[in-house]
Amino acid sequence: MNRSLMLESEVTRLDGRVVAIIRFPEKMRALSSTLCNGGYVETGSALMIEVEKGYDGKRPDLEMRESCRRLGLPDDTLCFMTAADIRAVLTTVEESYDGVRASAVVTAGVVNAVTAGDLLPEKVLASLNGPGTINIVAVVDSPLEPSALANAIITITEAKAAALAECGVPGTGTTSDAVAIVCPEGKGSDYAGTATAVGIAISRAVRKAVTESVRRSDFSPDPPTMLSRLEEKGITLEDMWASAKGIYYPNPAWPEEMVRERFLSHLRMLDSDVNVNAMVQAAVLMEEQGAKDAIHGLQKGEFKDDPVHLLADELIAIALAEYIAGTRGLFEYTRYDRRKPGILARLGPFLDDIVGALIGGTMSKVQTDLLGAGR
Repeated sequence: MNRSLMLESEVTRLDGRVVAIIRFPEKMRALSSTLCNGGYVETGSALMIEVEKGYDGKRPDLEMRESCRRLGLPDDTLCFMTAADIRAVLTTVEESYDGVRASAVVTAGVVNAVTAGDLLPEKVLASLNGPGTINIVAVVDSPLEPSALANAIITITEAKAAALAECGVPGTGTTSDAVAIVCPEGKGSDYAGTATAVGIAISRAVRKAVTESVRRSDFSPDPPTMLSRLEEKGITLEDMWASAKGIYYPNPAWPEEMVRERFLSHLRMLDSDVNVNAMVQAAVLMEEQGAKDAIHGLQKGEFKDDPVHLLADELIAIALAEYIAGTRGLFEYTRYDRRKPGILARLGPFLDDIVGALIGGTMSKVQTDLLGAGR
């Protein structure tokens, strides 16, 4: 039998810290990853505590228990911490599906977002003292067996990752996320996966709540530049210079180091050009789709062989080379595309052409500028 999901939320202060108190409609069973009262418990409340950026408390669990005591909350309260602005990002969403209702209470800070399994990049390491952590409390109105509670943790995590992707957050979560699934006591479902009614209700509530909380956090994704995109694919500026000089005919009047510096400088200038970024991004995305055999019209496994009837890669490259340096750029791109010096020989169909166009167009521009300057 389904119960009411009328959650009571209160935002207040304790010793200057903002805290959010969430009271459940009755004593309920919960499975969570919280530091205080984590694991399997029966409880009627949850507490979210806003801590200062750079918080480094040695025993946060003890601090949480003391906060509960001073707020008059039971010892079994689920306790979360975050450096995000609770007043700004606290979000509650209720969804229903096929007679099942679910509520999600979320606080999202995403400066320390990371993709599961990746080594922490420098920008994440530098932001570990920032307002990170996504806390999620999902509450359903029907009982769940222990296996279903564990299943629901997976469902919540998948829904969170989907919401982050939709928001443009570069990761599947943050380095300090915590989650709880809460349900009434009693005999219930053994499953809570994404194909079940309870799983769908949970997923919808969590996705909407995480999305709204991220929006309230003023997260503004900064799209990677074309050089950043290429570096993610293992293509560096020095790789491009090595390829550029692979078939460059030196002019005795132009020291190689001077040509190199001009070449790199021009690429860095192009890094802020919206049209160059758009064409490189298109090529990178098409390379990724081709590698997945996701381009209609190509047979499975055909993409890696760069079939002769695939012309889109060259059409994008032609457009880029002409955009950078006109007809001369197109001529240079053709030379590089035919001979494929350096890293070009190791790249896939779209990447070798777009990088070849960058190299050819840039080398043409550098040489034209030097000739015009009488160097």
